[in-house]
Amino acid sequence: MRLSRRSLLTSLLFAAAAGSAVAAGPRRGRPASLLVYDSRWPQSRALCGRLAERAVDVAHEHAHRWQSLRTVPAGGTIIGLTSWSDLVLARTLLQERGRRLRSETRYGNLFYLEMA
Repeated sequence: MRLSRRSLLTSLLFAAAAGSAVAAGPRRGRPASLLVYDSRWPQSRALCGRLAERAVDVAHEHAHRWQSLRTVPAGGTIIGLTSWSDLVLARTLLQERGRRLRSETRYGNLFYLEMA
């Protein structure tokens, strides 16, 4: 994957939009308790470390059978930016743990998810 000026600007704009969406939520600017991201996408990598206390990279979760999401502790907000197939799997695992979907939005090839 090649990083171009366009993809970098898109990543920065999305990170700013996602940051303001999280800040506007009920936690009032505090970071989410968990970020689900995909290190294979520059837009998703741009969010890592800035918006969450803890992060789960779905690029490595396939090998571990999604163990990190199967053992998510209760409480806090979870946000994610992944491909559609990974989003569906993550959303299903989190719903099994009692989490409820707050929002789901498409951003180009990726999908933003917020659960509580």
